[in-house]
Amino acid sequence: MLWLGWYFPRLPLEIFGAVDESIPLAVSRRWEGKERIDRCNGAARRRGIAAGMLLSRALERTPELVVRARDAEREREALEALGGWAWRYSSRITFDPLLVLLEVGGSLRLFGGVEAMLERMEGELTRLGHRGYWAVAPTPAAAALLARVAPGRRIHHPRALEAALEPVPMERFTRNAELLELMRQTGLRTIGDCLRLPRPELARRVGPRPALLLDRLLGRAPDPRPLWRPSARFRRRLQLAAEVEHAGALRFPARRLLESLAAFLRGRDGLVQRLEWTLEHRRHPPTRFRVGAAQPTRDPDRLLQLLQLRLERLCLPAPVIELELTVPRWHPFEAGGEDLFRAAGKEGERLLERLRTRLGAEAVRGMALRADPRPERAWRFCAPGGASTPSPSPHPAQRRQPLWLLPRPRRLRQRDGLPLHGGALRLEPRCQRIQTGWWEGEEVDRDYYRAVNPAGERLWIYRDRKSGDWFLHGFFD
Repeated sequence: MLWLGWYFPRLPLEIFGAVDESIPLAVSRRWEGKERIDRCNGAARRRGIAAGMLLSRALERTPELVVRARDAEREREALEALGGWAWRYSSRITFDPLLVLLEVGGSLRLFGGVEAMLERMEGELTRLGHRGYWAVAPTPAAAALLARVAPGRRIHHPRALEAALEPVPMERFTRNAELLELMRQTGLRTIGDCLRLPRPELARRVGPRPALLLDRLLGRAPDPRPLWRPSARFRRRLQLAAEVEHAGALRFPARRLLESLAAFLRGRDGLVQRLEWTLEHRRHPPTRFRVGAAQPTRDPDRLLQLLQLRLERLCLPAPVIELELTVPRWHPFEAGGEDLFRAAGKEGERLLERLRTRLGAEAVRGMALRADPRPERAWRFCAPGGASTPSPSPHPAQRRQPLWLLPRPRRLRQRDGLPLHGGALRLEPRCQRIQTGWWEGEEVDRDYYRAVNPAGERLWIYRDRKSGDWFLHGFFD
């Protein structure tokens, strides 16, 4: 077996959406009875902030410093999201603190070897907004340790592992303070010092536990680890380093969530069509909305474009402190041939999805025919792109009707019993009679004519056979 360890020392910062941005950011934790700086980003370091500094002193030095407490739950969520990203490279995944470990021995041929796989993974991590350090080793414990202390090492054979681990200080091997003190007292400073001792002597000096850990490290003893299985539902949160007052500024942090979603879908060979966004506010109910694509996709650029169109018409009720993206359902990818006409129609589908996102789903509708001879009732609204049931074929008489109908027929003035509209109208001799609707209480009894006025406009008018009045109902192009 061959294990790849990815170590993410900046993850406690990256969960807040900024690492080396212009805003100085730090995370703190209680240490030796006092609140201290645990990690900080580049902007904070340039202002003199360092790990281990007392929080009170750091705030005195940099009053604008943004401080967040270490959040173990969010770090676990982010680590599992990285596990979802790594799922496409291996189905054997386990975790250590701030580490993702995956067995890649069976995947190397598929991805073109270690070099090609690592190059591909590093590019994807950059888009996800994470910076990681890797190491390759025959055991998961060795891959985890080398990723922390000697990133970039590739050890393919167990016999080369001992030499690579010999110089590692014992402080990097274990955090047990009592055990470390005991080892210092007996002159054991590095892993090499422990390996040079016979096992019985090592156990006599420091107990059996270090010997077992060393054997697991070198692959001489089993190292049982629970293998992680990804969730079928995607849900990812991103707390913002600073409050965002304008919806357009959410584009950058939202991209990180969409890249994470794309990695999740690539690992499962899936597509998504509906996204659910939640914007959390400090003292206001959350803002929730959905963004949909015309066809299932996993392209983060396309999904970001649709989100941006939605954000352009979104008025925030309060500053945003956190983003959440949820996909309760995704679709498996189905490969298939695509003809020329279907490919050409995709541009129209994307125009529809952009219009619906920008204007709202209720503002973009399609039209379909209904089997009703009354012109004002011969059509209906439907979903863009088609109807749920097939539309009837138009009656031959309907093909002679105009496409532009007035919302309501307009009564026309008359002179000597003939209709007027911008002057006297010249009627074509042939008429179309529509007589229907008596069974519904909406009886129609009309004679329709094509007409032309002195300005050359081509009109569609009718005479009500009961009242004798004339009405304008539509225009021809």
